[in-house]
Amino acid sequence: MSDQAVKDQINDLAQDTSSGAVEVAHRGAVVMTTLAERTEATELASFRQEVAETGRLLIRSQPSMAPLFNLVNSVLWSVDDARDPKEARQRVGDAARSFADALTSASEKIASEALDLISPGATVLTHSRSSTVLMALLSAKVAGRDTRAVCTESRPLYEGRTVAEELSGAGIPTTLVTEGGVGWVMEGVDLVLVGADTVCLKGLVNKTGTYGLAVAARARGIPFYTLCGTEKFLPGDYPHFEIERKDPEEVWPGHPPGVTVLNYYFDVTPLEYVGGLVTEKGLLKAEELEKRLAELRIHEALLLEAEDRGRIERE
Repeated sequence: MSDQAVKDQINDLAQDTSSGAVEVAHRGAVVMTTLAERTEATELASFRQEVAETGRLLIRSQPSMAPLFNLVNSVLWSVDDARDPKEARQRVGDAARSFADALTSASEKIASEALDLISPGATVLTHSRSSTVLMALLSAKVAGRDTRAVCTESRPLYEGRTVAEELSGAGIPTTLVTEGGVGWVMEGVDLVLVGADTVCLKGLVNKTGTYGLAVAARARGIPFYTLCGTEKFLPGDYPHFEIERKDPEEVWPGHPPGVTVLNYYFDVTPLEYVGGLVTEKGLLKAEELEKRLAELRIHEALLLEAEDRGRIERE
């Protein structure tokens, strides 16, 4: 990959610490369409190689977010039967735009499906910033459900404050709480709705603190659901999913040298704590997920990438 505009877009995406998985995937789709428009490859084989290399870099830019993997996977499948570079470029652009359009459509359908979970007058707790959860809560407001919201601060970047501001600005009574206070305020909560960055056999990958929130909800007998499109599903045979360790200075600037500060943006919640997944295809129980994941296919180029990474990790 040689185009500087594509490299810059991927670098910018790697530095994004606040966008949710759907928003990141939309930006990823722009990267792939930019590649299709600006490539200088004149041979089909070299263009396919460029698509694969760009896709791998895109996945590595946000390795905890499954939609990027699924975007690249779908783009790679789209060019397999192309007969020449022109057709391949067209297919890459079409596949990327189609994926982005499906994301928007899925979020709208999920928000509609989630209304069945939100009873009139319910207090709903959410964690971090999920554009899909936000859409669902705003839809409940429009539907006259008189919903109240509880938002966690979502440290270390405090995106929960942004959500609280958005919800209160829409006329939804909103409370902000620290993650450490969730167990105490849970008594007044009727429902927990969170988003997802990835759903895989290991569990629900979402903003760190989700696991503890799920445990607290289970202890209180409060329904816990995740709102996520199937673009968040990671195939069961993709073995090298990664949760990155982030800059400790975000948690404790200037911390003493003898203190190790762990800063993970994401954690993994076992599926047994998830009451169900609200997808664009309806409500999916956790026990049904394994079958769905087994149906997903990984393009050979990404299987080879996984094998290469695994070999490097072992070495």
